[in-house]
Amino acid sequence: MVQRKLSTTRNGTAPTNGESSGTEGTATSGPIRMCIGCRQRAQASELVRVVAVGGDSGPAIVVDLATTMPGRGAWLHPLSECVTAAVRRRAFATALRVAGLTVRPDDLTELIGEITDREGPSPGQNR
Repeated sequence: MVQRKLSTTRNGTAPTNGESSGTEGTATSGPIRMCIGCRQRAQASELVRVVAVGGDSGPAIVVDLATTMPGRGAWLHPLSECVTAAVRRRAFATALRVAGLTVRPDDLTELIGEITDREGPSPGQNR
């Protein structure tokens, strides 16, 4: 016969109906995504989704505010540091799986900046 130890809470007692075993404080209110710039995980509501769309002069990156555009998307903090890091690491082509995608960080930072200025600063962000 195999005996298994019951999971316990931090104070050493067995969890009751309202307690979980070790996941206190980790409840989320939405999906978690990873920023392709800084590689930090964050709520999708804190990130901006970008999508590659085909054009006459090759694929281009478009910011998807409604997060409903078709195709593979990549998530990014609306900060110039994350945009610059993603461009330096060539993360856009990898994350979006588009060969030959070139991104100019100034254009993308400006576009994301316009969007965040319209929406206002997100909670926890000092401007």
